[in-house]
Amino acid sequence: MLNRKIIFLLSIILIFILLSSCGKISRTNDVKTNCSYKENTIDMLIEESKVQSQNLQSVDNDNIDKKYDSEKLGFMGGNISAGGLISGDGNGWIYYRSENDNWCLYKAKLDGTQKNKLCDDIPSCINVLGDWVYYSNYKDGFSIYRIKSDGSEREKLVDGYCRNLYVTENGMYFDIRDENNSPQVYHAKLDGTDKNLIVQDMRVAAYYDKSLYCYNTKTLKKYDNVTGELDIIYDGYTHNHYADINGIYFWAVDDNKYYKMDYDGKLTELAKNGDSFNYADGKLYYIALNADSFDNYCMYCLDTKTMEKSIILSLSEQYFDIYTGEALGITIKYFRENYDKIDASLFDHYDGAFIGINEQAGYPYIIEGRVYSRGVLKESKTKNGRWDCIILCNGSGGTVWD
Repeated sequence: MLNRKIIFLLSIILIFILLSSCGKISRTNDVKTNCSYKENTIDMLIEESKVQSQNLQSVDNDNIDKKYDSEKLGFMGGNISAGGLISGDGNGWIYYRSENDNWCLYKAKLDGTQKNKLCDDIPSCINVLGDWVYYSNYKDGFSIYRIKSDGSEREKLVDGYCRNLYVTENGMYFDIRDENNSPQVYHAKLDGTDKNLIVQDMRVAAYYDKSLYCYNTKTLKKYDNVTGELDIIYDGYTHNHYADINGIYFWAVDDNKYYKMDYDGKLTELAKNGDSFNYADGKLYYIALNADSFDNYCMYCLDTKTMEKSIILSLSEQYFDIYTGEALGITIKYFRENYDKIDASLFDHYDGAFIGINEQAGYPYIIEGRVYSRGVLKESKTKNGRWDCIILCNGSGGTVWD
C-alpha cells in the first residue's frame, strides 16, 4: 500500500513539472512539438502509474494467499474429522491403517502399489508433515506418536487418550480426556513439548488460518490462536467438521442436515438425511440410500457450487451369506420391509442372529482427488477371504484397494 502511494505522488510531481515547462516555452513551433511529446509522455506516465499500482495490488494479494498457503498442514480436507484412518502427503503417497494386516500402519502409492509396512501400531488421526507421520496409537491408549515416512525413528510424543489430532508447522492441536473423562483441547510443539491447555471441556473440530474450531454436544466455538478469543458460532451438537476460506462446514445432528456457515454467520443447507460426511475442495461426500430405488447404499459427491450430485460408489443391494459369500436372494429393501417373512434357516440357531451381510462403506477419505473408504465388499471376501477392506471409489461398485 505504501509503495502505491509513493508511485502515485512521484507521478503527480513529475506531471506538474512537465506542465510547468510547457507553460514557459510554448511560443515556438519547435516547442509546441516538444510539448506535444511531453503531453504524450504525461499520458504514458499516468497509465504506467495505474499499471504499477494494479501490479502492486496483485502482488499484495498473491502475498496474502502465499502467506497462508505457506503454512504447512499435516491433514487434508475433513479426513481427521472422519477418523483419520487414511491420509496423504500430497506427493502421491497414502498413509493408512491396513485392513489386510491387523490394522497396522502402512504406506502405498495412490494406485495401491508399493505397499510398505511402517510399524505394528494401530493408527488413527493420521497426519503427514514433511518426513514425519503423526498419529494416535490405539495400542498405547491413543497416545500420540510419530514415525519417519521410511519407518525409522518411531517415538512417543504425548501420553494419554488423545483424539482429533491436527498437525501444522506451528505445532499440534488435539484433545485429551482428563480424570473425569472430559476432553480438553491442547497445543504442543511438534516434538510433544510445551503442552498447553487452551480450551476446556471441548473437542477439536477443525483448523484453518490460525483459527481452531472446537465443539461439544451443545455448541461449536471458534478459538483465535493470535488473540486467544473464544466465540460461540453455532448453538447445537455438530459433527463432521471442516473449515476453509469460504467458511466452516458441519453436520447439525439435531437438524439432520449438513450446513455451510459463512464467516458472517449465514447458514446454507447443503444436504440432509445422509451419513458419514466429508468435505474437500468444494465437494461434499456422503453415504445414503439410493435416492431412486432405496434398495442399495451409494456414496454421493455433491458439487457445492453447481449443486449437482453424482454417484461415485454404488454398492450391491443383495445380502450375502457371511460365511460362504453366496447371495441369499434377499435385498436390503426386502429385509427392511419383510423381516418377519425371512426363512428361519437364515438365522443362527445359537444366538438368533441373521447370517446375512450386505456391502457397506464408511467415511469417505479424499486424497489428491481420489476417494477411498473403509467398508465391506463381496470382492474382498472372494479375493482375500475377508469382508472388510479399503475401497477405491470408481463410479460404480468400487474396487478393493487394500
